This record gives sequence, C-alpha cells and structure tokens, in this order.
Amino acid sequence: MMTTSSLLALLMVGTAVLLFSDTAFGFDRGSISSSSKPSALSRREFLLAGATAPTAMLALLPFMAQAKDTPTALSEEYRQGTAALADMEEAAPVPKEAYKKLPSGVIYADLRQGKDVVASEGSKVNLQWVLRKSNGYFVDSSERNADVPFIFTIGDGTAIAGVDEAVRGMKAGGVRRILIPPSLAYVQGLEDGKPGPLPYGFGPRQQMRRVQNVRADVPGEYIFLEVQATRIR
Repeated sequence: MMTTSSLLALLMVGTAVLLFSDTAFGFDRGSISSSSKPSALSRREFLLAGATAPTAMLALLPFMAQAKDTPTALSEEYRQGTAALADMEEAAPVPKEAYKKLPSGVIYADLRQGKDVVASEGSKVNLQWVLRKSNGYFVDSSERNADVPFIFTIGDGTAIAGVDEAVRGMKAGGVRRILIPPSLAYVQGLEDGKPGPLPYGFGPRQQMRRVQNVRADVPGEYIFLEVQATRIR
C-alpha cells in the first residue's frame, strides 16, 4: 500500500512535470479562451478567440525572411485574438498583394475598411490591439486588460513609431494588421509612460524586451500588431 509520504512525493513529481511541460512548450493556461460560440464575432470575442492565426501567418511569410518552412496550424494557446476582429464572421486569408510596405520598413494590410473620419497628423485615436511576436506567439491584448484602449495623438510621440506611422489613413472602425521592425517599436523601453501600446505585466514586457535586446538584428524580425481604430477625432 502506498504511504502518505509516497503519495505526496508522487504528487510533487507530477506537478513538476506539468510545470516543465508548460514552460518548455510556451503554454499559457491563462490565455486559452473557453468560448465556443458559433455566432458572429463581437470585438470582445475576437480578442478572446479569433481563429485565423494559421492563415494570417501564412499570408505574412513572403515578408518574413527568417521563416524557412510553411508553418502548420498553430496550437490553441497561440490562437488568441487573431484577425477576425469586430463583427467579421469569417476572416478570409489576406492575399500577399494586400500588404503594403512603407519606406520605413513597416508593413500593413487592411482587414476591414472603416468609415467617416480618417486618421492623420494630430488626430486623437482610440485603439484596441492584439500584440504578438513574429512567430505568431500571443503576447498581450487590450481585451485582457479590461478593454482599456490605447489612446494617443498621432505625431505627439506617445505611440511607438511603427504604430504612429501605420495608423495614418485608417478610418473609424477599421481593422489593420501591422508588422513593425524592432527599430520602430519599443526602442525607448517598456516601462510605464513609454510609447505604447504597452503590454501589461512583467511576463509580456519581458518577451518584448527580448525582441528588442536580443533579436533586433535578426533579418525579418517583426513585432506583429492587429489594431482596431474604435474612435478617431
């Protein structure tokens, strides 16, 4: 018969194995959506359970020099907050020709056109956002932080340079996917008060610090953002 001490030891080993496997494979138990509603996606549902990351990343491959092989479908923990923003029931793969590369190196594609007000120099913009590393790994989103939008004025330096440049021309309600070279991202740091949108908490910020400090010179390295301009004025 197994003694109490033996049972306790077994439980401790099992816990250690689970923790190791979570760490080794980048698994974030807190990032998995429990939603399985088949209805049209609201903005909130997009940020929690967008399901088009595999096709989104395939569309990005021509611009990512470091990608050697076509990736297979991303596992569930990676499929957080992807391209089916707002009321889009299905987000078709974005064709290569939809992407535009700016002279700075920023790349973007419109996933949905907005209407009315156009963002330009001096516009005050509210952005809901999803942040990823270039391999599609989910880092953080505004939804995970009480739906608080990132609010900034174009041209005033409160947004990272790549975002400040890439949102110009967006219309209210529009959705845009942006690939930002590290040189136009968090070059001033990730502490509170630095240009945003900033990920929240130590873990997500450390992931971005590694991109900035370790991978900044890797060919084809990008910071991957999907944004919705919920208000422009």
